[in-house]
Amino acid sequence: MRADYVVVGAGSAGCTVASRLSETGASVILLEAGPSDWHPMIHIPAGMRSLIRNPLVNWNYTTEPEKGTNERRMEWPRGRVMGGSSSINGMLYVRGAPADFDGWAQMGCRGWSWDDVLPYFKKSEHYVQGGDPAERGQGGPLKVEDYRTILPLTHRFVEAAQQAGFPFNPDLNGKQRSGVGYSQMTRRGRLRGSTAQTYLREARRRPNLRIETEAQGGRLIFEGKRCVGVTFQRGGSLTEARADREVIVSGGAINSPHILQISGIGPADHLRSLGIPVVHDLPGVGANLIDHYVIRIVHRVQGTPTVNEIARLPRVLPEIVRFAFTGKGALTFGVTTAQVFCDSREGLVSPDLQLLFTPGSTHPLKFGELDEQPGMSCVVCVVKPDSRGTIMATSADPFARPAIKPNYLATRTDEQALLAGTRHVRRVFAQAALAQHSLGETQPGPGLESDADLLAYARRSGNTLYHPVGTCKMGEDPTAVVDSRLRVRGLEGLRVIDASVMPTLTTGNTNAPTIMIAEKGAAMIVENAR
Repeated sequence: MRADYVVVGAGSAGCTVASRLSETGASVILLEAGPSDWHPMIHIPAGMRSLIRNPLVNWNYTTEPEKGTNERRMEWPRGRVMGGSSSINGMLYVRGAPADFDGWAQMGCRGWSWDDVLPYFKKSEHYVQGGDPAERGQGGPLKVEDYRTILPLTHRFVEAAQQAGFPFNPDLNGKQRSGVGYSQMTRRGRLRGSTAQTYLREARRRPNLRIETEAQGGRLIFEGKRCVGVTFQRGGSLTEARADREVIVSGGAINSPHILQISGIGPADHLRSLGIPVVHDLPGVGANLIDHYVIRIVHRVQGTPTVNEIARLPRVLPEIVRFAFTGKGALTFGVTTAQVFCDSREGLVSPDLQLLFTPGSTHPLKFGELDEQPGMSCVVCVVKPDSRGTIMATSADPFARPAIKPNYLATRTDEQALLAGTRHVRRVFAQAALAQHSLGETQPGPGLESDADLLAYARRSGNTLYHPVGTCKMGEDPTAVVDSRLRVRGLEGLRVIDASVMPTLTTGNTNAPTIMIAEKGAAMIVENAR
């Protein structure tokens, strides 16, 4: 099969790129390793908990054991379905701070300052509540709205945060980032607003867009230094998709560097050690892995409802009826209802901590399952970590899984920021608005007070917030994989457009910035085509 463009991966970025390119009249082939987004739990917001390990829609990656996290293997859910991780995530819409993108520009990513990227954030969204028209978008494919149903405990958290000294912020994606405010979500009415159900909903009807599901990308095809296509496997047979103009790799922070590496693009010595012929020596492929590592502060709750009991039988039955008739209630819940962006220390240009509140709590020993008793929790996230890891191919076999080594908590600055965030959360929970509902802290527990004890807790109990980026980083330095127009350096006809090109993590969740990157990347392709 053949088209002007071949897009490898139908996740947050791939769906966006395929939609924007196909609306120009160009022919596009979009390849997705997983199935269509038929699973009903994808579309019910609260259904995400049933997808966190589901092999039908999830790659179910795991990290390598590492000393910094007590030799644990951590589960890394990633969407293997139309819409990618936007079909299984918590639906939070967080753009990041202007300083994030100004920092990219200062690192040599020309055209990626806040003023440069804001138009693409606005182009992508339709903010239901309106907001400041200078900052927020109207008419875009991605519908963003404030949380629909808010339990009283979330209001108490917002009140307690203000009592602790954090100012109220009516729009955490508006002009100001710091402070406490209510979460915003990507929705389509009462349902999840994945990129498959927003960007592709109309685009998939175009005759010039061909979508191939259950088509796992293999090796890229080269003629000299020009990429002309990609192989993919479906139903046990190997097929080629050829591109007359460009191949766009949008596999995400894990799959994109892996596809490049098994195709002969990456650190030459490592590729040769696996028996992979070197097409292009590019040392940065698979390096610069960055992720948000978090710990949870959990309290038992009294005197007010929490998600823990509402989500169980028999109490969930009226919530199902409520969702069916009003589009509100417990089935509209994502993961985090309110957030605080704040500083770990004085003198910072923008917040380096994100505190994410949920009027519920997960079981400490059962991944993805709710506690049996009423609880509330707040996640402490260092949003600008200094620690860096790697993702490296382990075999010349395109379908063998890469080794994921995040290298969490590898720097003293990350440790100190995490400790500062823990103290912030404890101070918020101690305020009158929340203290009245608390039966005490269960994690880390009141006995853990010293820095050493809290860091030990972080290493044995911390987890990922599922925001890996950076493994095909953009820039002009020798370790950059793509240039400022997202073209793979030293090659022709090949771009990477997804979260892997971020040179640093953004302040908060990464789905919105990934979609922005795809919007801007597609616009660059169209400009070049003209």
